[in-house]
Amino acid sequence: MKFQYIKYAALSAIALFTVSCSSDDDSNQEVIEGTVGEVELFFDNGVAGDALVLGSTYANSNEENLTINRLNYIVSNFILIDADGKEVVYPKEESYFIINQEDGLNTIHLKNVPAGDYTAIKFGIGVDQQRYLQGETAQQSFWDLAAANNLTWTWSTGYRFITFEGEFTAQGVITPTPFRVHQGSNTATDNYREVTLSLPSTARVRENQVPSIHLVADVNVLLDGDTKVVLHNNMNNAGTSADIMGGEHLIEIAENSKKMFTVHHVHNASGHTHE
Repeated sequence: MKFQYIKYAALSAIALFTVSCSSDDDSNQEVIEGTVGEVELFFDNGVAGDALVLGSTYANSNEENLTINRLNYIVSNFILIDADGKEVVYPKEESYFIINQEDGLNTIHLKNVPAGDYTAIKFGIGVDQQRYLQGETAQQSFWDLAAANNLTWTWSTGYRFITFEGEFTAQGVITPTPFRVHQGSNTATDNYREVTLSLPSTARVRENQVPSIHLVADVNVLLDGDTKVVLHNNMNNAGTSADIMGGEHLIEIAENSKKMFTVHHVHNASGHTHE
């Protein structure tokens, strides 16, 4: 069953949602040491509590109206944490993934995870310097995948961690004007960030039980988070577009992105939930 993160208009809808979520969460098998299972991660992209629908327009507190046409980003370096604080680090070579709203790439599977009861998850936004400095040959496969999803510059410049594009209007910007936010590291700053999120209920990994962790990504916080980044203050000299691809604003957006993700709920099911 696939759940879209939307604002529910009635308590009855919330009740139905709760029953649907809990109906496949009844199993609570003991952990068998030495066994492994799988974890499913579903990234549900939204805008300030509304579902993200590409081509739709959303208002922010910067008094701008954004029509969002593209949202792609890289998540990486996954770590699962149990109630005792023990960390299970997913193999680094396999721990880089792409979320692409347009193509419906929203689900990740972590395989061969030690059986256990996990209460938190940690991951990175983008590609860390350790991985990047291994060179192009060592990561050619992922580089090619990132390039196919508009998440690279040139190799010498590196990866785009987030590609966020569309059009906007604002006071004094009446005609819909293109904007592009390309977040990533550069020679001046390392804009890779990590987040740690508590789970609202335990993710139980077993040989025959696949927990699905449903994360909500609020793209609104990139420009309208703790630090406000105003598009109409970043117009080019010709006034034809607003492009943020470097400078102090990328650092601000990187910091804002640390509050982009929350865990909405966890399923503990016998199969994949969102596929």
